Amino acid sequence: MRIKEILPDLTARFESAGIDEPATDARALVAFAIGKTPVFLRMNPDFEIEPDQLAQIKDFAARRLKREPVSKITQTRGFWRLDFKVTKDVLDPRSDSETLVEEALKLFQDRSLPLNILDLGTGSGCLAQALLCEFINARAVGLDSSAPALAVARENAAANGLSGRFETVLADWNESGWARDLETFDLIVANPPYIAESEKKNLDPEVVDFDPPQALFAGPDGLDAYRQIVPALPSLLKKNGVFITEFGKGQHDDVRDIVRRAGLRFHAFGTDLGGIIRCLSAFC
Repeated sequence: MRIKEILPDLTARFESAGIDEPATDARALVAFAIGKTPVFLRMNPDFEIEPDQLAQIKDFAARRLKREPVSKITQTRGFWRLDFKVTKDVLDPRSDSETLVEEALKLFQDRSLPLNILDLGTGSGCLAQALLCEFINARAVGLDSSAPALAVARENAAANGLSGRFETVLADWNESGWARDLETFDLIVANPPYIAESEKKNLDPEVVDFDPPQALFAGPDGLDAYRQIVPALPSLLKKNGVFITEFGKGQHDDVRDIVRRAGLRFHAFGTDLGGIIRCLSAFC
């Protein structure tokens, strides 16, 4: 079977199943199965797909039709200027979270600064490692309550050539004293869980069935993680250190109030590409 035969069929099946961007997903999965790029598919429509490759495409298609994300099938997601391995143990990085990196670059314009960075709930390590990619003399600690997630983060650091400046800490901010043994930091970033438990029924299967629930849900109003994290920040941030955190649509005022009650100085909100207020920055 040739590329120009399988792609329209796969696209139609994905479209019938109500999958967003069916053509993009079809191209990505076919390209991954045959070890080529989506551009190669466009340039070589008559390329013959081998039987073993066809079997792989069928397996990938079946998984996608069960709403498994393409990134979890290929175990790869691009974030900032890097590629990250993603598994069932880590949150799939979203482009909205790049807003945190952009805010950090606004606040620390000297890229040569030897920043000490803490990434709370590091997951795949995408935020910390994107920052290390920009701040060439910085070092970062990725904290997470999941040992499997930290293993993925360390694997990503090795693949991205950042192992020498990235380390991990296993800790759970739900437990008292979680921050006791940590040093102090110039910059703390966080993309904590912020979805209310009641919103679970409204989530796409790609999210609720394939991202770890502890990275998604945070109590009845989605704000529990901020209530646990933020009070510890004055002891973790250096003088004039910066905290940048992500949150969900419409949560900005509540998170700002939590930050102010902890004694931090609110600085600014940051908006994502869709114009949604996605993060805030504050100073110690």
